[in-house]
Amino acid sequence: MSETIVILVDGEVLADSRESTIEDQKGCSGIFAEGLLPILTSDLNIAILHGNKPQVGYVLFRSELASHMLHPIPLDVCGADTQGATGYMLSQAVHNELRKNNNNRHVISVITQTVVSSDSEYLKKNDKPIGPWMDYDRAEQRRQLHGWQIIEESGYGFRRAVSSPPAIEILEIEGIKQLIESGVIVINAGGGGIPVVVNDQGALEGVEAVVDTDQVACMLAHQLGAKVMLMVVQHDSGFLSSGIGTENYQTIPRAEIEEMLEGNQIQSGFVRRKLYSAKEFLQNGGEQVIITTLRKLSSTLINESGLWIEAENPKFELANYL
Repeated sequence: MSETIVILVDGEVLADSRESTIEDQKGCSGIFAEGLLPILTSDLNIAILHGNKPQVGYVLFRSELASHMLHPIPLDVCGADTQGATGYMLSQAVHNELRKNNNNRHVISVITQTVVSSDSEYLKKNDKPIGPWMDYDRAEQRRQLHGWQIIEESGYGFRRAVSSPPAIEILEIEGIKQLIESGVIVINAGGGGIPVVVNDQGALEGVEAVVDTDQVACMLAHQLGAKVMLMVVQHDSGFLSSGIGTENYQTIPRAEIEEMLEGNQIQSGFVRRKLYSAKEFLQNGGEQVIITTLRKLSSTLINESGLWIEAENPKFELANYL
């Protein structure tokens, strides 16, 4: 096996509505694995990350509702819970899809910790959305009843906000590298990893925060020397409102994305984060970023859809490996 692909599937893709059940999430995991089959059975080294913003919001809210009877669950443990549960669903779905197609490649989910900045400025700043999208009335109700901090995402709705300090280090990176280089499909750094800091005694401890999965995906891709990053998002609306799309086939050079970001053409914070991550990945040695939705994943992998962002004169073409 040679080149490496990093695949990031957003948490919203798996928990696709306010009422998503575990069975719904398992179903979406199965659709995701089925769409990825050409990659899963290729000779590429594969690292899969998943977001967890809806899922961690569910766990945290469930803990708060039960707080009169049970102990609270801090955010780092909420992240660990969702990393384990979502990693289980994805690894099972990938395993089943491989076996259905008579492929014995192994898949493993690795519980991953990410060291984040311990600067109190970041830990006190609540600007990272988690949980399900809400309309204004429901968001205002949650703010008044539970003291939540609420932020609005243009084109999407309102969400609860918590702190998200910058990622510094993926602790399990060496083990992840060894597994990936041996041909194992590795699901890792779910939700960006469980946020930890190094305390004054030099020991690790969890913090009340979440980690930016897009940032960690770029960090992981750089450390693995990945040539391509595939991002699977929930839907196309934010991109369309920004003048680009992910469901029709479109190629854009990195330079044009940089111009769009510098010119403040992108109003959606979600889309800006995705495009900024694409830019960072391509500036650090990556050659191709593909952004698509779950329902268009299969057609994207045969070059019929998707937003394809490329470095200047790329030597890597995903199509050549599938």
